[in-house]
Amino acid sequence: MRKKLLLMFLLPICLFQHPAYAVQATTDLTLQVEGRAPVVQNDEARAREEAVKNALEKAIIQAAAKILSDKFEDEKFQAVKSIMIDKADRYIKNYRIISENRQHDEYTANVHVAVALAPVRDDLLQMDVLQGQKGKEGVSVSLSLKGMKKYSDFAHLKTFLQGRPKIVQSVYPCRLEWQQAHCDLVLAGEVQNLVAELEKSGKYSMKTLKKNQNVVEINLQVKEEAQ
Repeated sequence: MRKKLLLMFLLPICLFQHPAYAVQATTDLTLQVEGRAPVVQNDEARAREEAVKNALEKAIIQAAAKILSDKFEDEKFQAVKSIMIDKADRYIKNYRIISENRQHDEYTANVHVAVALAPVRDDLLQMDVLQGQKGKEGVSVSLSLKGMKKYSDFAHLKTFLQGRPKIVQSVYPCRLEWQQAHCDLVLAGEVQNLVAELEKSGKYSMKTLKKNQNVVEINLQVKEEAQ
């Protein structure tokens, strides 16, 4: 029975990915970037790999610069570069090598890269490099929902959060586990505004609300009558 329920959860997740990110797809940034790497001890394969990696890192930084425009302190942006390039899998949707060449002891690769801007913006908000709406920094919230018995509980939570852009600035991809979901949010304004909306929905009961360092933790339970 447990295996059947797990399959019921996993199958809709696959189906859910495409429509859920339809809006995000329109905010992808497509770039053509040249990456370079030295050829060490005639290891051309390693140099090729490093050149492509260099191109992807440049694409991520260009995407971040596009979002920030001139609204950032150069020193602060420099400080987060190393953090962002270490999370390439999170930002790079896909890439294609257009051309590559070796000139003496240097390998170059021209790469066509698609960068997802939404997670780039989310992380810049989390790292306090990008200010939130109306000049105020966003509030980081870790939201957990337990007691889910069917996939529609998860879908409703996603729709609920995405339908309140004035309160929820950004939603990281929610993680679905056994009968529970976890979402990392960035809120505009007070956390109490989101709490009020959750209570108004009538579908959730508040278990705990506490601040842990720089993150507010909200733990919810699906109400039995809302199952």
